[in-house]
Amino acid sequence: MEHSTSISIQECTVEEILPLIRNNPNFSHFTKSDIEEACDEHHRALQESTDATIPFSYLSGKGRQFDKNYFDGATEWNTGQDEMSKVTSAGRIAAVSDAVSGKAVEWPSYITNFDNCDMRAAMCCFTKVQDPDTGLVSSGDPTTDKNSDVCLVHLDRSPQAGHVTNGKTFYSDGRNFDAAVDDAYCTGFTWSGNPDDFSTKYRANTLFHISMYDGFYQNNRVGSVPGAPMCGCVEQMPVVSHSDCVEPVQARRLSVRDEDGSDRLLVDVSLNFVPCSEGSLVDAYAADASNDVEAFSDIVTGSCVEAVDAYLAPSAYKRGSAWWYADEDLWTPILGKKFLYHPEMSLEDFNTAFAASSTKVIRRICKSCSPSHRDIYYKRLTSIPDSLDMITLLKDSFSSAHNVLGTDFELYSKDKKGNVTNWSFCDYSGTHGFPYQCGPTEAVADQWTSSTLTSTYAKDYAFYIEK
Repeated sequence: MEHSTSISIQECTVEEILPLIRNNPNFSHFTKSDIEEACDEHHRALQESTDATIPFSYLSGKGRQFDKNYFDGATEWNTGQDEMSKVTSAGRIAAVSDAVSGKAVEWPSYITNFDNCDMRAAMCCFTKVQDPDTGLVSSGDPTTDKNSDVCLVHLDRSPQAGHVTNGKTFYSDGRNFDAAVDDAYCTGFTWSGNPDDFSTKYRANTLFHISMYDGFYQNNRVGSVPGAPMCGCVEQMPVVSHSDCVEPVQARRLSVRDEDGSDRLLVDVSLNFVPCSEGSLVDAYAADASNDVEAFSDIVTGSCVEAVDAYLAPSAYKRGSAWWYADEDLWTPILGKKFLYHPEMSLEDFNTAFAASSTKVIRRICKSCSPSHRDIYYKRLTSIPDSLDMITLLKDSFSSAHNVLGTDFELYSKDKKGNVTNWSFCDYSGTHGFPYQCGPTEAVADQWTSSTLTSTYAKDYAFYIEK
């Protein structure tokens, strides 16, 4: 049987240690008195290490302003430097990690991100990944680097990070399954209201672990959600669907050291960081009955759908697309003016796109037109001869040459509710564009497009080809 030269222990007491060493030849010669002496020394050292803390600014060694910028996501650690490896730019993180595992670190309240954590929880949300060799930063692989949707950012919660004093930015609403869980990797921790609790004493160590050591140095995670800090008290962070959770645990190991030819029993203590026993950050937060779980769930919400709706509803917003919106996954822009501007495509590109269209439908959206002419559909029934320039026909010359309603094309319109009206009347012009005076049942004036004439209501419009 192989016997270890070190033994993991939970507590340093004679009652726990004696059964563990009794059958181990590396330890069995130690007496009860030896154990008591080792534990007394361990408890004294533990008290000293608790009283003497490490300043947080010591960890990066780059100053307080650098630390603030790092947690906002705006240093070379976050954005990367071409041809500078992580070991070169941030090797100090690994060098100080041993010291941090043995002593408590001061909470960095000098950084506004962590000044008032009334909820007693902090979180990091990383949006990018850095190549450790080249220093280059990319959005990473969502299947391995991301675990959370970003729902929205309250810009006024962290004005120093986003440099914007108010407003909101809405991101994913969680309805598109393919786009879900691909915005950020979020992880965090919570601590007790008792200043002597282990989670409170070592909360700064936990912050160093999830951000600089494990997040950046070990797993190359960088970048912040625009308008929000990369790491901060949860009150300042973006509203997200999920966050992992980490908690500090104290690891004790019993070992033997040779001092002047005689063995001495030693107890070493270090911090380990493990996934929270409750599961996610929300679950860990809810485990403390004194916490306001409802308020916390407004930040780590579980579902972006409910989170976005909760903030939109009081402002009388509802889901859906504006009537003038044309999804470019379905519609290819031909040209547009003013608010609906699109650069005009070439005739060659038009012919290619129209030939590829499955419906041969051209759509005109006009925000400035009368209701009957705001959303018109021109469906081609016959092939377009080479002599017919369709872009000119739409812009300036809606003539009847190879272009007769009921023979070469049909027209219909849709209202804001999607109701379809088939058109039965058309008039033509060699000097005015689409649809000249065509209308649902009779002539309708001044709704035509033109690149030269101005006496029309059609000033804010766009044409599209259905794919």
